[in-house]
Amino acid sequence: MIILSDPAVQASIITTAGTVFATIVATIFATIFGKRILNGEKLKENLDIAINDIAFLLAVEEEHCSIHKENTNQSSKLRIRQIAVERGLIWSGKFTPGRAKSISKHN
Repeated sequence: MIILSDPAVQASIITTAGTVFATIVATIFATIFGKRILNGEKLKENLDIAINDIAFLLAVEEEHCSIHKENTNQSSKLRIRQIAVERGLIWSGKFTPGRAKSISKHN
């Protein structure tokens, strides 16, 4: 029979409870931080995809302007961008082809 008033039994119960508590806390923190790390990696992956998409769209714009220039002697790039601004879109200029390559190399 286990005597709960025995100091050795009480010490064992406290040690066991402490071990269980520490395991639960460690599991909770590992889960939280593991998700944050995975989310961070997913964000970096999505950033690289977005930068590649921006580089693609800028290349499409450049090709389109080149065709325009061949046909009309004007690229109309600035005029088209102004129309986009008038429609409420904003071009930050942070992700030009050179800057996009620089950013994706740092990740």
